[in-house]
Amino acid sequence: MGVVIVGPPNSGKTTLVKLLKNALIKMGKKVNHHIINPKALPKYKLLGQIDVDTRQWTDGVLTAIAQRVFNEPPDVECWIQCDGDIDPEWVESLNSVLDDNRLLTLPSGWRIQFGPNVHFLFETNDLSNASPATVSRMGMILLRL
Repeated sequence: MGVVIVGPPNSGKTTLVKLLKNALIKMGKKVNHHIINPKALPKYKLLGQIDVDTRQWTDGVLTAIAQRVFNEPPDVECWIQCDGDIDPEWVESLNSVLDDNRLLTLPSGWRIQFGPNVHFLFETNDLSNASPATVSRMGMILLRL
């Protein structure tokens, strides 16, 4: 479900993702690729929030993408790519989706069960801030200069 590509800048992380995407497209597959930088947003804008006064839920960027991807047909490969440093503040919320059960539990309490066509990609310089629980749930590609 999840793959992390680790390496210093200019080691080819983005090129590797583009190469795989283009290869799949040439094979006749449709690839839906969403890229976000989770460190550029506060946690509530990434995962969503509930207004304490009105009890109204507002989706975050990641939760809105997850809902769109959930509605894609099974023959469409869907990638949700988090491009940037991995921070336990937001990545721990994804541990349930990175498990074998592929279940994303949103802060609103709503749950999204993803199919085998949905994958999370993480592109980062290092995993120094990721917990062992998160790292153990993902495949890993290490690139060096």
